[in-house]
Amino acid sequence: VSHTEPMDIGIYANPDYYFGYDGKEFQAVMDKLNLTTDEAARYGLMAEAQKIIARDAVNVYLFELAKTGVWDARINGLWENSPVQANDLTGVSWSE
Repeated sequence: VSHTEPMDIGIYANPDYYFGYDGKEFQAVMDKLNLTTDEAARYGLMAEAQKIIARDAVNVYLFELAKTGVWDARINGLWENSPVQANDLTGVSWSE
């Protein structure tokens, strides 16, 4: 499991998930996040939640899967490094 999907942070709020994390401080931050609609505040809360996960050493990743790709040099806009295991084609175009 690579855990690179967008909003994967929510799985850490589920104590029944396979790694069984149930941090009270983390849960409080996630409760705030779930009630917050302001985008800047949400980013701040997600950053705080990520710091708690790192501090609590919930997971230890031995490696991260590399993204390997080959594409035509005339294709513009493909992500060189991507946060998800998919190719976002919304900004891709051909050059002549």
